[in-house]
Amino acid sequence: MEYYNNTTTHSNHSNGTSTISDHYKVILKWLSFVIFLGITAFNTLVIVLLLSRKKKTRMGFFVTNLAISDLCLGLFYVFPELVFSKFGVPWNKYVCYIVYAFFSQCAAYVSIYAIVVMSIDRLYVIVRPLSVATKGQKYRFGLASISWITGAVLAIQYVVHIKSLKTSCYHFIPYKEAMIYIDTSIMIIIPVIVIVICYTGIIITIRRREKRGFIPANRSDTDKIIPKERVISNAKIKTIKLLLVVVCVYILCWTPIFVDAYLQFYADIKDGLIYNVLYTFAPLNSFANPLVFLIFNFKMFRSKKKKIVSHLMHMNTVKTSLGSKR
Repeated sequence: MEYYNNTTTHSNHSNGTSTISDHYKVILKWLSFVIFLGITAFNTLVIVLLLSRKKKTRMGFFVTNLAISDLCLGLFYVFPELVFSKFGVPWNKYVCYIVYAFFSQCAAYVSIYAIVVMSIDRLYVIVRPLSVATKGQKYRFGLASISWITGAVLAIQYVVHIKSLKTSCYHFIPYKEAMIYIDTSIMIIIPVIVIVICYTGIIITIRRREKRGFIPANRSDTDKIIPKERVISNAKIKTIKLLLVVVCVYILCWTPIFVDAYLQFYADIKDGLIYNVLYTFAPLNSFANPLVFLIFNFKMFRSKKKKIVSHLMHMNTVKTSLGSKR
């Protein structure tokens, strides 16, 4: 989405023709700042919690990958935009702008494709549960690296269209109409199609196993003997629900800005408050993703907190007893 921001928003600001009042600019500036703090704090918390766990899970690995990509989006996409656009600091270094353009767009692409590879992994876990047990770190890192390689390759298109003036840098893309369709396809259509295919495969597999008697339709039915390798555990169902919420949040956050971009291009609607509000809230999914994970795993972190508290109380008791003996 760097194309829209730098060819429209930045040009209007630099020419002094922005249709947004100073009052709304200040509000949007501080909203961006809050979103940036939330993205940084909550994703860092999720990364630390998952990496500190003794038992490493495959879902935890992919959630960590998503949290790292969301953290990068905050650092390379939201923060530079906040500093150089919201606070009015001009881009006057060509090399710096190239670095920003590449890493910001790479982070935006990786953020969505990290969700895509999670969906692919969930499908593989459900469809081939026995094969999953034989897959090691090479499979996980290989699948996760796909999102980063895809993001890096797609971000190159923004680097080659950078122009430089004496006082600022900006994007100039000659094929504007095509770029709108390309970005829409890359960030919305293709990811959603892949995710829908994955979820369709997951639902079909679950239904088939229920019909064959491998999974009881009623989870409380304990009379049936279910082969261990055939069971789709509640934990797996929970991770599928978690991923579905993450996908829905992403679509809700990013789709409106693309709709507004089409209206600007075809209906000749000028850049204004609505577009800037949508652009400010688009990265909100990277704020929401760690919160969704923390909410879905609240019991896990609460039990971990209890263990830490009990361990501290035990240590305090030992110190007290040793002190009394003295």
